[in-house]
Amino acid sequence: MFLLFMGGGLGTCVRWWLSSWFNARPWVHGLPWGTFAINVSGSFILGMAAVLILERLPPQHQNWYLLVGTGFCGGYTTFSTFEWETFKLVRDGSWMFALANVVGSVVAGFAAVLLAVTLIHAIGPPR
Repeated sequence: MFLLFMGGGLGTCVRWWLSSWFNARPWVHGLPWGTFAINVSGSFILGMAAVLILERLPPQHQNWYLLVGTGFCGGYTTFSTFEWETFKLVRDGSWMFALANVVGSVVAGFAAVLLAVTLIHAIGPPR
């Protein structure tokens, strides 16, 4: 529980900071770039954590996944925010931005997991 609490709290704070940073950029308009970046980077972090911790570390160290995978990524990723922002785009008539947000998030998120797994596998063999 402590690992979940610490990871979730840290992930939530990092999500808030990164979202605030994106929202303050003058070039951000249309697509919710902060949420997009958080979803993609969260997918990358989760992919790395899953391979490194669950597949590479001995079983006695797999509780670290609670800190990084379940805790941090659970607090960091913003899928519910993604859904709400997509709904608002549709509601406001921005169907193309809504479609770009959905397709882009899914494709880029999957690509981030694929990249993370590929990088970890390139570093060394599984246990």
